[in-house]
Amino acid sequence: MSLLLLFYANVIFIHEADNNWRQEVFLLGPPMVAALLTGLRIAWLVTALVVINLILLALSLPSINMSAAFVLSATVLAVMSGLTMFKLELERKEKRLIELRDNAQRADQEKSEFLAKMSHEIRTPLNGLSGVLQLLEETDLTPDQKELVATGRESGRGLMRLINGVLDYSKIAAQGVTVEILPVTTASILENALYSQRPSAQAKDVDLITHIDPALPLWLKADPVRLNQIITNFLSNAIKFSRNTPVQCRMELSGEFVKISVSDRGIGLTEEAQSRIFKKFEQASSSTSRHYGGTGLGLAISKELAELMGGEIGVDSRPLAGSTFWFTFPLEACAASECRPAPPTETPAVQSKFPGKKVLVVEDNRTNQMIVRRFLESMEVHVDLVEDGRPALQRCTTHQYDLILMDIHLPDLDGVRATEMLRQSPGRNQNTPIVALSANILPQQTQSYLEAGMNACLGKPFRKDELAKVLASLIGERRSRGL
Repeated sequence: MSLLLLFYANVIFIHEADNNWRQEVFLLGPPMVAALLTGLRIAWLVTALVVINLILLALSLPSINMSAAFVLSATVLAVMSGLTMFKLELERKEKRLIELRDNAQRADQEKSEFLAKMSHEIRTPLNGLSGVLQLLEETDLTPDQKELVATGRESGRGLMRLINGVLDYSKIAAQGVTVEILPVTTASILENALYSQRPSAQAKDVDLITHIDPALPLWLKADPVRLNQIITNFLSNAIKFSRNTPVQCRMELSGEFVKISVSDRGIGLTEEAQSRIFKKFEQASSSTSRHYGGTGLGLAISKELAELMGGEIGVDSRPLAGSTFWFTFPLEACAASECRPAPPTETPAVQSKFPGKKVLVVEDNRTNQMIVRRFLESMEVHVDLVEDGRPALQRCTTHQYDLILMDIHLPDLDGVRATEMLRQSPGRNQNTPIVALSANILPQQTQSYLEAGMNACLGKPFRKDELAKVLASLIGERRSRGL
């Protein structure tokens, strides 16, 4: 294209000597086209060709003034110099942006690794604290001692909520949270959250009042887990800031959306506080955090989840007059064929005793060893303890176990690799159920445990009843009978 423009410029020079402006325009064309399409190196070659061509025309054609040819050549060279500087600056900026992007990606990866490591480091001693308090609770205690143990367990649960909140926000920021749309009864959306918050409400003498708009369908398509997380956060905050006054939870039809709101008659919020209440680690004021506790992450997570589901979130409040927190999600009625409830069945009690069962515990932390052993012994389970993956493999060659509880982080051979080796080696325990015991329970981490051949994951800290549920599902009586 550059050569065609140069040829056309030569034709104009020869046949239309009076139209000098057209000559200049066409001489600027070839270098600029080359710069845009092929790069600076080819563009400068075309520029040199244009200048040489212009000088040769001035020497051969009396109609072209040599001085004008030199001025025009200088103009072409100046324009190309400007284009070169501009393009080099763009390339420098692009390179800088790529460096900044790579640095941001590395920082995000390092942040994720830091959170995973800190989660593990905090959860491990927290498992010991929680386990010891559970064991103490099962002993004969005086009323004062029971109160102290209950206070300790509540503090542990508060710390666990904080850790889970930080990890939840991290997963949302990394787009690691997805919405799972399932058929769900409209009434159950509120009932599940209310059920978990009733003990806290009764402790503060707070009545929980509900209202469901009769215009709503009986069944909806929604993510019950995420809805429950938001409503539970709203109710928890409302109960926290209320005393001897009711809290109302409403579920209403709002156009093409479902609106859920929680109202209290607590301390309320100023307009300035409302503008930042949904930001991470923000609360209405520093005194709020000191007096009522909390980190300010719950509402930030709720905002992210509401928007992830395609809805909105907000608050209406006045100081000393209470607050109404609300959010919406798209209304999607459930088709009759998808919404048939399962036949009512009596929920069996979870098995809590496993007499005669043998469990191998692979755990290097002495405190966790003691807690797991006592939990299992209270369930009438025979327990073998080893501290690393290689002794576990050796023990599996000589003993038959009903279940293996495998810690992930071990001094020599980690739990994932030990599981892979056990599954690949024919022997007594090649198909024995293996449960991961880990403080690292991010989705990608638990998925890696399952891919290695483990059957389930029990996150630290865990309760005794959670351990019993895992045992019941893998080696319980109904499981053993093949039912």
